[in-house]
Amino acid sequence: MKTINEINWFEDIEEAKIASASSGKPLLMFFHYTHCAGCINTFSKTLTKMSVKDSIKDNFVPVLLETTERPAETGAYGVVWTPTFIAADDTGVEVYRWEGYLPEDDFLGHLDMAVARVALKKGNHRDAERHFDEVLIKYPLSDLAPMAMYYHGVARFNKTHDETQLTNTYENLRLEFPNSIWALKASVWSSENMEEIKKAA
Repeated sequence: MKTINEINWFEDIEEAKIASASSGKPLLMFFHYTHCAGCINTFSKTLTKMSVKDSIKDNFVPVLLETTERPAETGAYGVVWTPTFIAADDTGVEVYRWEGYLPEDDFLGHLDMAVARVALKKGNHRDAERHFDEVLIKYPLSDLAPMAMYYHGVARFNKTHDETQLTNTYENLRLEFPNSIWALKASVWSSENMEEIKKAA
């Protein structure tokens, strides 16, 4: 284990999986390269912020992996660029990832999104809805906002199996984020398309 910026990073994924299983917290793997400008700035700028440190310590089991020293793990997770952050469950299965340097607020947004996606994967739909709502409220102008709205609809549908949750989500995306890729993805949930699918069934 290595302590950097007051964060205790595991350096062995198998040990981290055990800690994840016992704590209930997902893994947060940080793939970095010693001479990577984005990694250096992540360490010196983003990970020095108290808000970032607290979020990582409160919500994740952090794992630090230098790509040239850990080629097996780097290849297994398909890491082609650094920095890469991957949130995974206690078996090591990836749930969410992002790449590249990000300053404090943007980085926190991805941490929050990772928490929400993990809750969704676990089937904790109420927690997932709450976390996706938090992303929407805290980062309304970011690219994460339409993604959060999309997956909020997914969580509500998975909880209720009510198709109107999907249709309502599409309508909200169409109104609030009409040019986003998430509105396009949700377009299959339009009431017209849903009716056509029912007729064709």
